[in-house]
Amino acid sequence: MSINPDRNYGQMLTAATARRSKRIQDIVYKATPLTRILLGEGVGRNGSRIQVKRAGGPELRVPIEFDKLQAQWFTGYDYIQITPKELLNSAVFNWSRVVAPFSLNGTELLFNGGEEEVIDLIAFYLNSAEKSVKEEFEASLISDGTGSGGRQIIGLNGAIPAIPNAGIYGGISRVDVANWRTSFFDISAGDVPGVTAWDSTTARIVIEHIALARSRGGRYPDLWIMDPLSYRAISQAVMAISRAPADYGPGTWGRSSRLARLGFEGISLLTSAGVVDIVAAGGIGSVMPANTIFGIDTEGLALYEFPGQSFVPFHPGNGLRPINQDAIAQGIVWSGGLVLENPLFSVRVDTSA
Repeated sequence: MSINPDRNYGQMLTAATARRSKRIQDIVYKATPLTRILLGEGVGRNGSRIQVKRAGGPELRVPIEFDKLQAQWFTGYDYIQITPKELLNSAVFNWSRVVAPFSLNGTELLFNGGEEEVIDLIAFYLNSAEKSVKEEFEASLISDGTGSGGRQIIGLNGAIPAIPNAGIYGGISRVDVANWRTSFFDISAGDVPGVTAWDSTTARIVIEHIALARSRGGRYPDLWIMDPLSYRAISQAVMAISRAPADYGPGTWGRSSRLARLGFEGISLLTSAGVVDIVAAGGIGSVMPANTIFGIDTEGLALYEFPGQSFVPFHPGNGLRPINQDAIAQGIVWSGGLVLENPLFSVRVDTSA
């Protein structure tokens, strides 16, 4: 049987995929605390950090301020130094693309000949595509960008590396440009004064010290993503104390109100830099490195999308029709990149013994 005689099959597939694309976008972006915060939900600092790059092209170029002008004190006829200085440059990233493809052949459609049966069949494949792209996207948020031959987006493992003064990120050398580096703290090496172990008694000290040390002008690492081993110390620290609401002040643990509004469970700690929200990352398929914490300045992180590529049908029209097969191919595609636009306030912490 050829698919040609009944064009409704292709049209139903296309319509169902188009309708589903917005739902898939919502499901993917609202599946993790990080992406939901980037959506601008539950945070009043900077609104949505999921941006559509207005111009197309083969590369994602993000203007970066990597230096600053020098203020000078003066009096009377003092000479004022006016030295030309380059303040802006562009970080350049390749667009990353992910697709969850599927196909239906004429025989499958023949045995599901009624309109309702065809819709059920399409729904089954769309459910599978939805699950596949969601899981792949979530895993990529933690990745270092080397997956699939370097086609994967550069996630937190690449944006906030264990060696901050090495390598290239967005085409800019972290060796040469100090302001393009994140920070790294090795607890067992004593990078936090007076602390050489990560546990329930030291976790608060570590977070308070790092949050304040990497803060300026209201910016600091406000979201801390921990692997299950590191999060265990937080859980134990919270269980070991009991505070009344009236006692809320610096150094106080509590349930994260921001994460709760987003539908996630997490812990907050009130530091002198501001409230730090803490969430665990783990589960089946997790690529979160062991004994690792990412402390993220969410105002400095953005998720860019290529125009018209936000979880939309992969093939235009009624899907792709091979010339030598009785089949229709379709899929859900996303194209974009995750960019740490200002690395100065984001950190990585090694909690291993």
